[in-house]
Amino acid sequence: MTHTLPAAERGPRGVKSMDKPKILVVEDQAINRQILRQILGTEYEVVEAENGAAAFEVLARSSDVSAVLLDLVMPVMDGYTFLEKRKTSPYASLPVIAVTGEKDDDTEQKVLQLGAWDFASKPYRTDVLLLRLKNAIIRSQFYLLSEMRYAYEYDALTGLYNRAKFFMETQALLEKHGQRRFALVRFDIDHFHLLNSFWGEEEGDRFLCFLAAQLRDTAAGLSPCTYARISADTFCLCEPFDESLIAGQVDRLCARIADYNRNYLIEPSFGIYVIDDPTEKIQTMYELATLAAKECKGRYMSYLCYYKPEMSKKIAQEQQIINEMQQALDTEQFQVYLQPKYNLRTEQPYGAEALIRWLHPERGLLSPGLFIPIFERNGFIGKVDYYMWEKVCQILRRWIDAGMDPAPISVNVSRVNMYNPHLVSQICGLTDKYGIPPRLLNLELTESATWTTPRRWARPSWRCRRRDSP
Repeated sequence: MTHTLPAAERGPRGVKSMDKPKILVVEDQAINRQILRQILGTEYEVVEAENGAAAFEVLARSSDVSAVLLDLVMPVMDGYTFLEKRKTSPYASLPVIAVTGEKDDDTEQKVLQLGAWDFASKPYRTDVLLLRLKNAIIRSQFYLLSEMRYAYEYDALTGLYNRAKFFMETQALLEKHGQRRFALVRFDIDHFHLLNSFWGEEEGDRFLCFLAAQLRDTAAGLSPCTYARISADTFCLCEPFDESLIAGQVDRLCARIADYNRNYLIEPSFGIYVIDDPTEKIQTMYELATLAAKECKGRYMSYLCYYKPEMSKKIAQEQQIINEMQQALDTEQFQVYLQPKYNLRTEQPYGAEALIRWLHPERGLLSPGLFIPIFERNGFIGKVDYYMWEKVCQILRRWIDAGMDPAPISVNVSRVNMYNPHLVSQICGLTDKYGIPPRLLNLELTESATWTTPRRWARPSWRCRRRDSP
């Protein structure tokens, strides 16, 4: 149900703590509604409906109804039909007490099967009716609180612990078993968003439930341990550290995941953080396991990686480069270095390849190996490519203006620009802008643009994958 009251003013099911609980009486006989109003009026606020259809209209207007007293025999929509339709309505968890003059066992059994919480008979016994109603409301409140707690602690799709609950339970686990050495295993699926796009949301959810089932199966043989779905396709397991045992688990999980749908190449990445300090924050442990998992991605036959301290240093260095890259481009810190090329027939120099170097004002000359992979991952390489093309066009223009007859210079085209729909117009625009004969500007694909990871095409033997040990 939709609650409209401010949180500070409402209790379970939206009832203001200072007001009487609201009861919906569904009864076609006016005299019976009057009797029930007199019975309930001292403890409850009463609203009325003369049949099941009218009851749904009242519920749609009143979000704070605590329970329903439902007559079974009514025109338009009887109580049985109301109970049936209620199952798939927003009011499925609202407690309903069926009221009727029919006292046979079959009637009682039928309404209970249809989802009624309790059964009361006519003529009304005031004390019994009030007790049944009170018990139903109390049960309802406990049920609602249980639902809220479950939603707070568990993942709705898979039923595993959610992130917050996992962190809390793992912290308790480590505190309880402080003398044992544990490992945090974090895994996700490479390019899951693409698989989800191919499959559709329903099949994507089914696959996530499959992963959760595999994780449960793995955890069944471990004690003590905790496990969870952290987010999307990311799962986590904290278990006693045993390198050979973890290796076997990863082998089995990889094989099962690969077999899920042979029409698609489904590849996980496992990051392992061995816990040496059980008092460390679980969030930190998780982040370090995530760093390890990222080391696997895009690497041939590498599905498992242990965290090493140098990974954190590498991330800090990468972040510094990311923070400074736009300023470096704006202030022209990137320099063009020309590497001579030779004519194999004449064995004489002929043209050159334009190489990039970063002349940092504080750290000096930086090798492209430090920053080009980062630029390729975050897409900034597209801007750097264009910068280098233009710088080479400017060099060629200067040489031509000086009366020279330059040989062609090769410029790199990265993987990102291979997907650039404006690639041709951008390069032609530069040669036109500087009046450069197009033959003088050769395009050369970088290694990353032409290299295709074998993992995309061949499924390696799981036993042959490379593994980084702690």
